[in-house]
Amino acid sequence: MDVDNINSDTPQPKTLFNFNNIKIFKNPHILDTGYVPDVLVGRDDEIRAVADIFYPIFIHGTPGHAFIYGPPGAGKTVVLEHVFRQLYLEAESSGNFPDGLNLKHITVSCKKHDTTVRILMYLIAELGYTGKVSKRGVTSGYYYDIFYKALKEKSYSLTIIFDEIDRLRDDNILYNFSRSGELKDLNEGQFIHIIGVSNSGLFINSLDPRVDSSMQRETIIFPPYNEDQLIQILNMRVPLAFYPNVVSEDTVNRCAKEAAEDEGDARRAIYLLQTAGHIAIKTSCYTVQPAHVVLAAQKIKEDISLQFVLNMSYQEKFVLLAMLNTDIYLKKGKYFTTGDVYRIYYDMCKFVGEEEFSLAAISQKVSKFKMMGIVNANTTSKGRGGLTSQIVFIGDPTTLKNAIFKDGKFIRFVTYVPDVKKICSTQIW
Repeated sequence: MDVDNINSDTPQPKTLFNFNNIKIFKNPHILDTGYVPDVLVGRDDEIRAVADIFYPIFIHGTPGHAFIYGPPGAGKTVVLEHVFRQLYLEAESSGNFPDGLNLKHITVSCKKHDTTVRILMYLIAELGYTGKVSKRGVTSGYYYDIFYKALKEKSYSLTIIFDEIDRLRDDNILYNFSRSGELKDLNEGQFIHIIGVSNSGLFINSLDPRVDSSMQRETIIFPPYNEDQLIQILNMRVPLAFYPNVVSEDTVNRCAKEAAEDEGDARRAIYLLQTAGHIAIKTSCYTVQPAHVVLAAQKIKEDISLQFVLNMSYQEKFVLLAMLNTDIYLKKGKYFTTGDVYRIYYDMCKFVGEEEFSLAAISQKVSKFKMMGIVNANTTSKGRGGLTSQIVFIGDPTTLKNAIFKDGKFIRFVTYVPDVKKICSTQIW
C-alpha cells in the first residue's frame, strides 16, 4: 500500500483560526475597561476634587466620606483608580505621612453584593482572613465581629468603594462603618472611609437621614464627555492598541460621535472601536473603517437586547412581545397605553391557549420595563377616565423582538398577526 498516495488524497482540514496575517491589534489590553492611562482627558477638576478627599491624611487626619455620581462612562472608576495610584506613590515619599498608617482600598460591587451579610463576607475574604467563617445560622453581628477582627489584625486603614451604591438593599452598613471609629471598633489611628459611586444622584435623596447625618459626606458630580474629549481619549489609545495606519481619523470620529450621542459614554466609545477592530479581522480587512463602527454599534445593540431578554422570566418576555406587537400592529410607531398592550396580550393568550394575567399585573411589568430603560411611560390624566401611561420604545425595538425569538417557546408567535378590528371591538375588562 502506498501510504504517501493515501495521505495526498485525504482531505486536509481547513485552518479555523487564520487571523494571524491580519495585523490590527498590537496591544488589545489597552482597550480593556481595567486599563488606567497615565493621563486622563478632561477630568482635571474631578481628579482634584477626589484627591482633596484624602488631603487630611497628610495632616494626620481622616479622609471625608464622599458620593460620586455621573452618567455611565463619565470616568468615575478610572479617576478613582488614578487617584489611588498617585496616593500610594506619594504616601511612600511624603515626609508628612503618618508613621505606621497602612492604606488599602476595596471596591464592592453592590450589584453583586447588595446585602449587609454579602458585603461583609466579601470584605472578610478580600482582607485575606484565614479563620473559619460560618455561612448559615448566624446574624450580621457575627460577620461584623470577624470583619473588625481581620481589619485590626491587618492594621489597614480602609477605603471601601461602594460601586452602584444605589443597589444597596440596606444602608445600615454605611451608618455602622461611618461610626466605627467613635465606637472603638478599630485600633487607634485606623479608619474606615466610604466612597459611594452611582450613575444617578437620586440615591442620596433616599438615604436614611441618620445615615446621611453620620457620614457628613461630600458630593462630586462627573459630567458626560463631549465629542472632542472622546476623540482625545481614543487618539491616546489608538497608537498603543493598534498597529500603525490601521485606524483612520474618520473611524475615530465616528466612534466619538456615536458615544457622544449616548450620554458621552467613554466606555462605549472604546468598546465601539474594539468591536470594530474585531469585525475588521473577521471580514479579512487590514484597516478599521467607519463602516465597521456602524456594524459594531448594531452588534452592541443586539448584544444588549439579548442580555436584557435572557435575564427575563417567561411571563416578562410574553408581555414584552405583546408590547412589541402593539407597537407594530395596533399603534404603528405611535405611543400606546397599558390598555392597548392588554388587548394584544389577551389575544396572544387566546392564540396559544394560555391563561391570562390581570391588567394590573401587566401594568407592573410595564413599570419594570420603564425602570430598565426599555420604554418611556409618561402618566397622563384622562379626566373622568382616570390615569393612563403613554408608552414608547427607547431605540429600535426590532433587536428586542429578535432576542425574544431566540427562546424556542416563542417560535409559535412568529406567524401571529392580530385581528385589530376584532380586538378593538371586544370588551375584555
